[in-house]
Amino acid sequence: MRYVLDTNIVVAALNGHPEVTRRLNSLSTTDEAVLPAIVLAELRYGAQTSRRVAENMARIERLLLAVTFAPVDRPVAERFGDMKAALRQRGVTKSDADLLVAATAMELSATLVSHDQALLDGSLTNLIAEDWLA
Repeated sequence: MRYVLDTNIVVAALNGHPEVTRRLNSLSTTDEAVLPAIVLAELRYGAQTSRRVAENMARIERLLLAVTFAPVDRPVAERFGDMKAALRQRGVTKSDADLLVAATAMELSATLVSHDQALLDGSLTNLIAEDWLA
């Protein structure tokens, strides 16, 4: 099974949250933890603006060794644009970052792991999501 990790889940893991750590450690050898490009961007921004830049950047580098990186390729970009347009027609707004994470999960036929209610509210049809912080 593939799990696409949202920023809030990765931050929880980096901070040693017991349930998130347990869930990540219990993934089987056939499971895959995926880090979307936008999540890496958010993590690096957070690290670069923190008081412990070097330590936090090193933690991100170690994380990258344990996950699969997912770039924003053409299929993800197309799904993002289609989703954003469909939501707009329904009068629903989501942040671009949230939509890129969701588009990545959907394009990879993966389960999104997030604590973000904007992604868990059911407004994104066909998105499979779990909240490991609930």
